Amino acid sequence: MKPQEFFVAQLRQMCPSHLNLAEELAGLLNLSLDSIYRRLRCETDISLEETLAICAHFELPLASVLEQQPNMVAFRTNSLGGDSESFTQYLKVIVADVMGMRSDPEFEIVYAAEDLPVYYNFFFYELARFKMVYWNKSILGAKDMVGRRVEEVEVPNHWVEQVPIARAAFLGVKTHEIWNEDTLKSTLKQIRYYWEAGYFRTSELPLRLCQDLFELVETLNKQAQAGRKYNPLNNEFTDVPFRLYSSDLMIGSNTVALKSRHAMASYLGYHTFNFMRTKNADFNRFTMDWLDNMRQKGVLISEAGEKQRLQFFHSLNRQVEELREAISRSS
Repeated sequence: MKPQEFFVAQLRQMCPSHLNLAEELAGLLNLSLDSIYRRLRCETDISLEETLAICAHFELPLASVLEQQPNMVAFRTNSLGGDSESFTQYLKVIVADVMGMRSDPEFEIVYAAEDLPVYYNFFFYELARFKMVYWNKSILGAKDMVGRRVEEVEVPNHWVEQVPIARAAFLGVKTHEIWNEDTLKSTLKQIRYYWEAGYFRTSELPLRLCQDLFELVETLNKQAQAGRKYNPLNNEFTDVPFRLYSSDLMIGSNTVALKSRHAMASYLGYHTFNFMRTKNADFNRFTMDWLDNMRQKGVLISEAGEKQRLQFFHSLNRQVEELREAISRSS
């Protein structure tokens, strides 16, 4: 297959089914439909300028134009730098990706959670604040946080402004989550590490973080029992469906799929909390097959599986209690 033929094939895959590709390109490139059809039939070359415009419009990386092998996939990355503005941009990208599909009533998120899904932090101020400090201080090496304890770090207003926007976005989306007993462990280890390293002034804040985690687990429990999203800030359920699966399998890495009737995207976590995403159709199918297999091998504990649900949440609470007791003993 020639490069332009491959490019056109990719465009047909990327174009949402409710759109007419030729009409979409005609409007984008300001060309007649006849000119567009000649390009789609590869009778006329697509210029470099046109290619760049098309790639930007369909979020198709230019490098993927040359990827004719089925085992090659192009990803967009969302890598953070060591400054607070970079983290704000991270939150904006997450919200924009969700809002871009949320208008579709069939839109859903499938989340295999090796670590605590990021949006749960948005409901608990101290936990969200700690995570922002940890990510920027310990992972990104933000210079303005060097030598400062958690309580001494002032959270920028532009961080705080993004949190309720992100919170509202995820409350409105049908979600399937796959957890195992290790999902909370990285967060617990982060708090323990900061306590033992002396990054807290006193035990007051880490004990409040433990309380946030108890409340987070209870939020998850309420969602699982009701099969609906729950907002702990106002103690109200939504009408948005929620499904929770308990898995004994090692998840390996945070893997997320955003799926609507007309589009899909896959997200893979890397370097702690950075992520890369793709709309490659073949890769998205492989991702959904893997996620479906994880769900089938797990146990649905939403609105069913009461015994397994009680055991699962007892295990999560026991982990938090062990950390709380360890901090209390050493304070």
